[in-house]
Amino acid sequence: MTEKSDAEVRENERAEDAHERERVVLFGNETFFLGMLQAVSGASLFAALSQWQALADHGGRRVPLYFLTLMGAALASAVLAAYWKHQYKMWDVKAGASDADRRASEATKRWGRAGCYLRAMRLAMLISVISGVRKALSESPQAIP
Repeated sequence: MTEKSDAEVRENERAEDAHERERVVLFGNETFFLGMLQAVSGASLFAALSQWQALADHGGRRVPLYFLTLMGAALASAVLAAYWKHQYKMWDVKAGASDADRRASEATKRWGRAGCYLRAMRLAMLISVISGVRKALSESPQAIP
């Protein structure tokens, strides 16, 4: 086997460092976005409950129920996304540890699990956004005086 030259080793380290910095930024953005989704949907639920009668007077009996259902789905999806984000990070760290211990098959399985949780997290984030935006887009201007 051939040994890597010092230049190749330094180039690989630079590439890994750049990738890690990008991942940290993305992870921070996802954390902020999940917090924002939880805050908006939770505050919307609280506002709807405190203004139940006004919503029913202006939009009918079903409007508050429809709104609560969508905001509840948005909040539940945001909370699930946060949980799956934790699971993704846990399996990613475990996979890295397995890879460092030269257990390639175990690392591959763990990265597979991490990828599954990453996809689930992103899907839950999308569902949360769609639930919140769906209500905002379906709001009838005639229902508000």
